[in-house]
Amino acid sequence: MTEQHNFDELKRALQTFQQNRLNSTYLDLKAKPEYSQIGEFFFNRLYGPEDFSFRDAGIKKLHSVLSGSVYKGMASAVSMVIELHELSDSLDNRMVEKMIENRVGTDMNMEQYQEIYRRLDNYDERIYQINLVTRVNRAFHRLSKMWVVGLSLKTVRTAAHVLGMGKIMDFIHEGYVGFRKIVNIDEFVDTIKYRELAWHNEIWSLTAGEPRMNANKREY
Repeated sequence: MTEQHNFDELKRALQTFQQNRLNSTYLDLKAKPEYSQIGEFFFNRLYGPEDFSFRDAGIKKLHSVLSGSVYKGMASAVSMVIELHELSDSLDNRMVEKMIENRVGTDMNMEQYQEIYRRLDNYDERIYQINLVTRVNRAFHRLSKMWVVGLSLKTVRTAAHVLGMGKIMDFIHEGYVGFRKIVNIDEFVDTIKYRELAWHNEIWSLTAGEPRMNANKREY
């Protein structure tokens, strides 16, 4: 097995581990009818270990097409999604590098995961990631309630299929539909933020004494 294949295998295992943890943590939230569709999209489609190379490359290309073609708030929200994906992917890559360095394999357990997580020593960056997830969710929920966004997406979706970007546009539309069905996003967003902050601080407190509660240090 080549070094790259080993890296890719470990990354897929890491993402599967994280996806399973998220599904377990938010089982009660996903069970609520109002959040079932967006829960499936958020915890499985958005963060699943699928080959989303089409998504990562497509979103950037789509953003260039969207600029000047749709409601500006939509292009801004897509920019935030790009930032979130790049940050999350970078963090995953660094986790895998640490896994290799510490000889942690695809059968990684929770204790090993938490140790690797801590060894990256990037507390504030993780807090920023959690806050960015909150901003992205609120932005897309707000946009899903605007008729001009729905009209723009319908037009762009048709054009995207012609330009060979139909798959990524369908992906975004799936999220749009899920958000549109939610009347009040507060419980969904606040539950995720609260639990992720608690999870994050618990990992740090295991060896560093009291957790550092500076959750808003980089919330911008």
